[in-house]
Amino acid sequence: MRRALSTPLALRLRGYVLPLVVLIAVWIYISATTETFRGDAAFFSVLEGFPLMGLVALGLAVTIIAGELDLSVGSMAAVAGAIAVRAADAGLVGAIVIAVAVGTLLGAIQGGLIAKIGINSLVFTIGTLILLRGVAWLLCGNAPLPLEDVTVSDPLLERYGIFSPASITALVVFVIFGLFLAYTRYGREIYAIGGARAEAAAAGVSRTRPLVLAFAISGGLASMAGALATMRGGSAAPENYADLLLAGAAAALLGGISLYGGRGTVLNVAFGVAILTAVTAGLAARGEPNSTVQLVTGVLLLLVIAVEFIASRVARRSTLASDAGNLGPSG
Repeated sequence: MRRALSTPLALRLRGYVLPLVVLIAVWIYISATTETFRGDAAFFSVLEGFPLMGLVALGLAVTIIAGELDLSVGSMAAVAGAIAVRAADAGLVGAIVIAVAVGTLLGAIQGGLIAKIGINSLVFTIGTLILLRGVAWLLCGNAPLPLEDVTVSDPLLERYGIFSPASITALVVFVIFGLFLAYTRYGREIYAIGGARAEAAAAGVSRTRPLVLAFAISGGLASMAGALATMRGGSAAPENYADLLLAGAAAALLGGISLYGGRGTVLNVAFGVAILTAVTAGLAARGEPNSTVQLVTGVLLLLVIAVEFIASRVARRSTLASDAGNLGPSG
């Protein structure tokens, strides 16, 4: 009985073991070889990865869990940054809320069109990636758009120990969406259409609503990331955040979000963001070029994917062998 009760818990925890081991190994190695990546400085550097890359990775993860992928997040973040700068008269919070509202609406429209037309999300969001990048150029006037009153963004420059206002905001968002995905009907629908779309449809789960929600979340979180980063930096530029898609996707996959959909949690995303931020911050502190960061990230990503693939094959064979053993005597 005790073993039966512990099995579901063990299955839930198994998805966190590999990213946790990778994070610990990366952290120990970098802190041992880099004097500036220790103590509060290290924690602050890692947490600062959550407002930009973390929020984007979280939104991407939701679309991946739903069995889709939003390629437009970098362009969405650039558009949101330009909107936030132009709406700066509404104050810091007001400008960010306006940008997030626009991004959420655009994401919802994307999700609705993908669901209704039945087009592949990769194809559709390649188009919106290009379209939104053009919108960013128009909003910026084809040149960098500075924040006229730089004092508006002063609150974002404060620091509270290992936290900043941006990292606190991002962590709160992670908690909110973690609860949403795990404990609400709408969150379970997103998992259902990603893990077994045909079965979910047969059970009466709408295809449209989960996709609208997933892409609305992705658009809103990408917009929040772009608005926070742009307001803190003091200016918007149409070419900003072009590499954000790859970083966000790498973080989600490093943390254990399954490309096959229907599997993974917000905690997986948090682990992935922490791993990638630790690698980036640690190697940057050592003066390593960006090419080295990309190389190490690629190796870690391939390693995680390979280990997960092998583990899934072993688990599948064990399940088949167990089923065959159970059927054998009754045959």
